[in-house]
Amino acid sequence: MPQDKNDISPTTFAERALYRLSDLPGEIGYVAFRKLKRRLQAKAELRFQREVNSLLESDLVLDLGANVGDLTELFALKGCEVHAFEPEPETFKLLKQRFETYANVHVHNAAVGVQDGEAELVVPSSFRENPRSASKASSITLDRYKSPDAIKHNVRVVNIIDFIFKCPRPPRLIKFDIEGAELDILEKFQMENLLSRETMVFVETHERLERKQLSRVKVLQEWARNQAVPYVNLFWG
Repeated sequence: MPQDKNDISPTTFAERALYRLSDLPGEIGYVAFRKLKRRLQAKAELRFQREVNSLLESDLVLDLGANVGDLTELFALKGCEVHAFEPEPETFKLLKQRFETYANVHVHNAAVGVQDGEAELVVPSSFRENPRSASKASSITLDRYKSPDAIKHNVRVVNIIDFIFKCPRPPRLIKFDIEGAELDILEKFQMENLLSRETMVFVETHERLERKQLSRVKVLQEWARNQAVPYVNLFWG
């Protein structure tokens, strides 16, 4: 069935104006894009909460970029089967400890991508002073945090496309917060029509950290708006 997508589309006069301005080149277009995104983020959070509240014990949820598991716990307490992925080694230890007594939570010390392998995970140097906060910014794709004093790890990368196909049932909800690596995966979903009609996807995109990715994000936003199903929200987070 078609999904209600008013929360990922410009509907008010101000939102439609910002949407048109966002096509302008240079700083004006970028500022309009960011203002529109901030408006739609509030709607995205409400939709996310609504979908979490509707989860059932029979549902499967993927938490991509779980960090220490705050949202993982939200999903787990609904009784869902949850697969939580976190590549940063020290953060993963906390995640694993937090859910060691949860039979319905499976934790994976890995990043996710479109093919299996390894990658260099770059963690900001601020991790040394504030591990919990800085680990949220670790990335296998963004150049922003690469500096002489950055922390680097070789980490496992799981082909999330294959992983989804091997699941016993389609995920009911997929949450992305993977610092730039989301675009390759979403483009794979787009090109090959890989998502189940029932799957709800919520994505934090990171074009503010690497503006050269803005055009890719815009294309994906239009794809998400124009397909009847599934529901993909690129304004969350």
